[in-house]
Amino acid sequence: MRQFSLNKLTFLVTCFRFVYGRPSSYLGKRITNSSDILNSYDYVIVGGGLSGLVVANRLSEDAGTTVLVIEAGPFDENEPWITIPLLSSGNIPSLGSGPRGSKYDWNLTGISQPELGNRSVKTPAGKVIGGGTVLNGEVFNRGSKNDYDRWEELGNPGWDFDSFFPYMTKAENFTPPSAEIAVWDIEYNPQYHGEKGHVHSSYPRFIWPSSENFLESMRELEIPYIKDSMGGDAAGAFWFLQSLNPDDESRSTSQGFLVPRSNLHVLTGNIATKILFDAGVATGVEFSEGEGLERNSVSVSKEVILSAGALHTPQILQLSGIGDAGFLSSLGIDVVEDLPGVGENYQDHLLLFTGQAVRVNVAVSSANFTNATWSNEMLELYETSREGPFTTVGGNFFAFLPLSTFSNATTFISEASAQEPAQFLLSNTDPSIISGYSAQHALLTKELSSNSAANLEFILGDTSIIPGLQKPFSRGRVSINSTSPFAGPVINPRYLSNPLDISSLVAGFKFARTIRNSSALQDIDVVETYPGTAVVQTDDQIEEFIREGVDTLHHHGGTASMLPRELGGVVDSSLRVYGVKGLRVVDASIVPMLPAAHFQATIYGVAEKVCLFIWYKRRFN
Repeated sequence: MRQFSLNKLTFLVTCFRFVYGRPSSYLGKRITNSSDILNSYDYVIVGGGLSGLVVANRLSEDAGTTVLVIEAGPFDENEPWITIPLLSSGNIPSLGSGPRGSKYDWNLTGISQPELGNRSVKTPAGKVIGGGTVLNGEVFNRGSKNDYDRWEELGNPGWDFDSFFPYMTKAENFTPPSAEIAVWDIEYNPQYHGEKGHVHSSYPRFIWPSSENFLESMRELEIPYIKDSMGGDAAGAFWFLQSLNPDDESRSTSQGFLVPRSNLHVLTGNIATKILFDAGVATGVEFSEGEGLERNSVSVSKEVILSAGALHTPQILQLSGIGDAGFLSSLGIDVVEDLPGVGENYQDHLLLFTGQAVRVNVAVSSANFTNATWSNEMLELYETSREGPFTTVGGNFFAFLPLSTFSNATTFISEASAQEPAQFLLSNTDPSIISGYSAQHALLTKELSSNSAANLEFILGDTSIIPGLQKPFSRGRVSINSTSPFAGPVINPRYLSNPLDISSLVAGFKFARTIRNSSALQDIDVVETYPGTAVVQTDDQIEEFIREGVDTLHHHGGTASMLPRELGGVVDSSLRVYGVKGLRVVDASIVPMLPAAHFQATIYGVAEKVCLFIWYKRRFN
């Protein structure tokens, strides 16, 4: 989620006050020297991000089960741009006010995109214990019922919303809104939330005053106001939760699942170079601290869990001999399993930043951060009492809207129905991938007429309104072009390769102006400053602005899709990799179609649910 920029003075002062003396609090078995690990574990988890730590927690609840997590990055040191909500996303290259890239980020960039004027887009990914939950904008929301029901429609029994929902709540530790913010018409349904999980979800203690104007603008535009969007009805406007610890108003990450246990070991600073197989059975993991250094290995007696994320999971699979046989052979890699879907079906949400100014003197505003004195006063308020704007992010209010809310759905449906899906995929795409995409394309086309399925989100704040594409028709690819595990994956997102996506964003850009021109926002004199109504007026100008400015929302998925094998799937509905034994994938790469939501709350549920499958196998096999 894009945040407004704090001025440089505020950021430096914040760093000085917070960066020292706050080491990671994990007290369990931390390993930095590979010689200290056991020769064999029951389970080896590749990746210590969101899903990897959830699975590690649940498996290690059995004291007789040994678990090793291998993570390429370190533990974080609770730097301010990580812990303080207002500074969240500061270490993501395209967002925030922090350093552009860091030791906690793989610092990847996709290849140049022809539909973006050959622009390359930075593609951040967590290289740290906690993964993306350490870097993200802290938004904690779920999609609508339909977003998950279609997973089952694609051939995944047990992944409909009603079946999946209990696992999403299992991860959550929800705190209701406090009395001082409940007056903002914030309500909740306790049945939609969990209270015993390890990731906190709560509302911040501070609400930007303009949020009242945004709420009124939604009512003025007849957008449904949803009291609690976490129960499967998320097509409308609502207050959003944050992954926020209410005890000290700091970021809550998946590190909360890293409960100290003697049977749970965490090896940091090592990259998994490949999965080892014997006769199609995963027997261990090879790893190394870096290129040119010794490669070590560890054996596994039960399963390898691959949780390296949507960008690195396909890379590790291909390096291990799982992927398209012809492609792997061309690189000299011995084929373990011919699985063309590896790295295909890449999807991402896209954002489009549009800037604005608000009358500063009517209320506290994020625009006030241009005043260094005020900024430092607010920082001191956070330090002393954990109150004020530093307890939240750049906004409090979202709108996730169906297409019919902001455009003529009939025109889109006609265009989508006339498309031949294969024409928008790469020319060398395997027939199974084409079949899978055709099935997805049909569902996407059907949803264009739905009033309960969001097509775009609108991130609403004092200094910006940001349309975000939620249901992309475009599909990309992640692959390797080297046998070196230390070379980054080749990321070809193929943004806007299907023209329906840019049409959606054009409509979203126009609707952002409609919101801005509502009486409720004109009451606080909201004026567009970027690109400016005098600069961008025609559809052609809007489209050019989109191509020059569209960016990633960092919700990468689909590259090891949970789909039937004949539809280009990589894992089955229990997340087992097709054609081999002892290997599962548990991360965002398994998501066959993105939900209209920020991603973390969904992936927590995926990780919780797969633990049931692993438990069942352990119990009865």
